[in-house]
Amino acid sequence: MPALPSTETAHHEAPRKSRARRNKTRNLVLAIFFFILGIIGVLIPVMPQVIFFVMGLLFLSLVSPTVRRAVRRFLHRHPKMAHAYKRWRHKGRKKRLELIRRRKALADRL
Repeated sequence: MPALPSTETAHHEAPRKSRARRNKTRNLVLAIFFFILGIIGVLIPVMPQVIFFVMGLLFLSLVSPTVRRAVRRFLHRHPKMAHAYKRWRHKGRKKRLELIRRRKALADRL
């Protein structure tokens, strides 16, 4: 009769999803969520719909190369929108870099 495995070797962890796959799933869920809110906004006149459709499109562009190309073409044709989008992206990137710097400084102090 074979020996039973010990509790240490019998414990198998489920394989973790990669960060890119988790982000892709999260972005797809957010895109669907914002599109649903946009549809609700069409049905309820008081609720805005354009903002939700745009947010859904931006999150979908992070997942789908076809949508990403369409968004780039749109931004190329509309320079004012492209400028606003670049400022928005730069602002978010700046916040993330500042957060990383603060975490590094905190880790160095420990």
